[in-house]
Amino acid sequence: MMGDFRFAIRQLLKSPGFTLAAVLVLGLGIGANTSVFSLLNAMLFAPPAYARPHEVVQLFSQDKKNPKTFRAFSYPAYCDIRQQNKVFSEVLAHNLAMIGIGEKNDARRAFAAVVSSNYFSVLGVTPALGRAFLPEEETPGRAAPVAIVSHNYALKHGGDRETLGSQITVNGRSLTIVGIMPRGFSGTMQLFSPEVWLPLSLYDQVANDFAGEGHQSLSDRTGKQLLLIARLQPGMSAKAAEPALKSLAASMENAFPVEQKDQTLMTTPVSRFSTSNAPARDGGVASIGPPLIAMAVVVLLVACLNLANMLLARSTARRKEIALRLALGGTRWRIVRQLLAEGFLLALAGGAVGLILGIWSSDLLIGSLSKLIPLDVVFHTGLSLAVLAATFGFCLLATLCFALGPAWKASRASVIADLKENAGEDAVRRRWRLLPRHPLMVAQIALSLALVTAAALFIRGAQKAASADTGLHADRDFLVEVDATLGGRNPVQSQDIYRRLSERFSALPGVESASISSTVPFGMISLSRKVQRAGLHPLPEDKPATSAEGLAFDARWNSVGADYFSAVGLPVLRGRSFTSAEAIQPGGPAVAIIDTVFAQKLWPEGDALGQRIQYASDKAPKAKDDGGGGVGVQEKGGGDIKPGDAIKVVGIVPATTAALFEKQPGGTIYLPFARGYQSNVFFYVRFASIPRGSEAGTADLLRRTAREVDATIPVLSLKTFPQHLDTNDELWILRAGAGLFSVFGGVALGLAVVGIYGVKAYSVARRTREIGIRMALGARSNTVKWMILREGGLMLAAGVSIGFLLALGTGKLLSGLLYGVGALDPVAFSTAPLLLAAATLLATWLPARRATRITPMAALRTE
Repeated sequence: MMGDFRFAIRQLLKSPGFTLAAVLVLGLGIGANTSVFSLLNAMLFAPPAYARPHEVVQLFSQDKKNPKTFRAFSYPAYCDIRQQNKVFSEVLAHNLAMIGIGEKNDARRAFAAVVSSNYFSVLGVTPALGRAFLPEEETPGRAAPVAIVSHNYALKHGGDRETLGSQITVNGRSLTIVGIMPRGFSGTMQLFSPEVWLPLSLYDQVANDFAGEGHQSLSDRTGKQLLLIARLQPGMSAKAAEPALKSLAASMENAFPVEQKDQTLMTTPVSRFSTSNAPARDGGVASIGPPLIAMAVVVLLVACLNLANMLLARSTARRKEIALRLALGGTRWRIVRQLLAEGFLLALAGGAVGLILGIWSSDLLIGSLSKLIPLDVVFHTGLSLAVLAATFGFCLLATLCFALGPAWKASRASVIADLKENAGEDAVRRRWRLLPRHPLMVAQIALSLALVTAAALFIRGAQKAASADTGLHADRDFLVEVDATLGGRNPVQSQDIYRRLSERFSALPGVESASISSTVPFGMISLSRKVQRAGLHPLPEDKPATSAEGLAFDARWNSVGADYFSAVGLPVLRGRSFTSAEAIQPGGPAVAIIDTVFAQKLWPEGDALGQRIQYASDKAPKAKDDGGGGVGVQEKGGGDIKPGDAIKVVGIVPATTAALFEKQPGGTIYLPFARGYQSNVFFYVRFASIPRGSEAGTADLLRRTAREVDATIPVLSLKTFPQHLDTNDELWILRAGAGLFSVFGGVALGLAVVGIYGVKAYSVARRTREIGIRMALGARSNTVKWMILREGGLMLAAGVSIGFLLALGTGKLLSGLLYGVGALDPVAFSTAPLLLAAATLLATWLPARRATRITPMAALRTE
C-alpha cells in the first residue's frame, strides 16, 4: 500500500493541471458537505454547554383541567419546589429580559438572563474568571448591583482581565462585573447566548412591562415570572420522578389553594432553541436538516460524476501503461488498488480544501445572522474531532463514488489491442444511436438542474418576501426606537417625554405627521390577548358555540398615538381615529379601533362599529385562529385594561400583516397609548419625501432632536421603515436559503459545464484523425461543428428531461420553506433550464469551434 501511495504521488505530480482541477472540484463538493455538517452538528447534535445534559430537565406548571395550558412560576413557588422535592438534586430559576446596555452616550438592545444564585452550579459550569452569584444576591428586593458577562462581551470590551471588575450600565443602572463565563457557554440554549446574567434580586428592575397583566413583584406568590430547570438525582429518570412531582403539586395546592389551584408538575427535556413557560419542540429547526443535507450530497455527487468523467478520460490515455502492467503479471485487483490509491490522495487533498471552504462559509453565514439579533451567537467552526471525522468520511465516500468505477473499467483492458500502436483511436464513436454517449454527464446535468431550480425557487421567494405587503404605507417613514426607562424614568415621566418627543418630531421641517406605537410589523415583539364580545359569559368548554358569542379570539394588540394611522398610511374605513386626549390621558375612556378581520370574527353578521369588547379570562373558550404568529418575543401585555372591562369600538381599519410567514391576518386591536403604555416604543416620523442619499442626515436630525428633548433617553435604533423590513430575521432565513441554494446550485452548474467542456474537448482531441479525414473528403466546417453540437444537444436533452422530474420532486419537498412561491413556479421552472441549456451549449460550442479549425495535414501529422 505504501508503494501504491508513493507511485500515486508521483503520477499526480506529473499531471499538475489534472491534479489541481480534481482537487478544486472535490474541494467544492466536500466543502459543501463539511459546511452543512458543522452547522447541523452545532445546532442539533453537539452536546449542550452544560455538564451531564441527560440529567437536566425543564419543569412546567400544567393546568390539570386544561392540559394544554401552562404557566410560569412565582419565586415563592420556586423556593417551595427547591426545598420540598425528593427527585431533584437541585433546581434553578431563570428568565430572559430585554435590556439596554449603555455604551458611550447611547444604548443598544440585548438579552439578559435573570437567574437564581445556583444557576451556574446546577448546570455544572463555573465562571472562567471571577465568581458566580452569592445566595443573598437573589433575595427579592435586594437589587444587588452585580452582573456576569459572556466571553464574547469580554472580548469586545478589552479582554477578560480588563472587563472583570469594571462597570456595565444596564437599564441606566451601573453594575459591577463579578464574573466572566468561559468561551462557548450559552446557558440553557444552543448557539444563542445572552450577553449578561443578572441575579434574581434585579428582576423587578429589569423585567419588561410587556411580560404580563400589570407588574407583579418577584416576591408575590401570584406572580408568573420564572422558568425552572432541574437536575435529576443520580439514577433517577424523568419517568420515575412523575409520581413524586404530582404528590408535591398536590401538597402545594393544599397549602395555597388559590395560587396553586388545579396546577400539577411535569418535566420535558430542555429545549435547545427556546425559553418558554410551555413545552417547546425543536422539530421546526430540525426540519431544515434534510433539505440542507440533500443539497450538499447532490453537490458532492455532481463533483464525483465530474471527476469520474475526468478519470475515465485519463484512464483511456493510460491504457498502454495498464496493459503493460497486466502483461507483466499484475492482477486486476492490484490495478484497481493502485488507481484507488490515486483517487484517495485526490480526495484527501480536496478534503483539506473543502475543510477550509466549509469553515469559512459557516462563519460567514452565522456572522450575518449575529447582526440581526440581540444575542451572542456561540458558534465555533474550528477544527473539532467531529468535523475532522466527518470530512474524512466524505473523502472516503467521494473516493468510492468517483474512483471505483473508472478503476474497475480501466482494469478490464484488452492487453493485445491496447499494446498495438494507434489501436482504438478510431473506436471513439457513438456506442448508442438513440442514447447519449456520456451517461455520467447526463446525470450531472440532471442533478444540476434540480439544484439550480431549487435556487431559483428560493430566490423568487426571497424577492417576494423583500417586497411583502404589511398593509402599511410607510415607505416615507423613519422608525425611531427609544425606551425612557433605560434612562431611569418612571412610567409617568416616560409618557410625558414621549408626548414631547411626538410634538417635536411633528414640528420638524418636511414632516407630515409623527406618532408613537408599542410594536412594529416584522419586529421582535408581538403583543397579543384573547378578546371577546363584552358582557358575555364564556361558554362551557364542552359546549360548542354556534356563533361568535362567548368565543374568545386571539388578537394582536398595539397601543398607538392619535396620529398613528395617518403616520403609517392606514386609512380609517369607518368611525374615527383616537383623539389627542384619549391618546395621552391615563385612565381615560376605554376605546379601541379594530381591523376588518377581527370585526368579521366577532360580528360576522353585523356591524362592529359602536359595539363593546373585553379581554377574556384565561378560562374562556378559544376559537381556532387561522393566522400566523410573529417571530420574536410574544407576550400577553394589554396595558391597564383588565379582563371584563368594556372597551368601545370607535373605528375600523384595514387588516395588516405582522409577520412574514403569517398565512393571513389574525386580527388586531389598537388602544390609545395612554391605556396601553409600554416603555419600549417606536416613533413613526412621516416625511413628505426622503431624497435618496439623505437618509443619514435625516437620521442624525432625528437623533439630535431626541437628545434635545431629554439627553438621558437612549435611541435604540433609527432607520427607515423599508430598512427595518429589510433586516427582518425571517427574511434573513429566506435570503440565507436562497444564498445557500444559489451557491450550491452555481457550483453544481459550474462543475457540470466544466465537465461537459472537458469531455467534449477530450473527445475532439481524440478524434483529430477522424475529423481531419472527414474534412479531407469534403466535409464542411459547419457540418463538423453541427456533428459535435448535435452530440452535446442530445446529452443536454436527456439531462434536462431527467432533471425536470427531479426538479418537480425538489419543489414539492421545499414547498413548506418557500414564501409566496408555488412548488411549480413557472418563472423558476423556465429560467433554470434555459440557464443550464445556455451554459451547456456554450461548453459544447467551444470544442466544436476548435474541431472546425483542424486541417487534414495537421490531422495526419498527429499520427
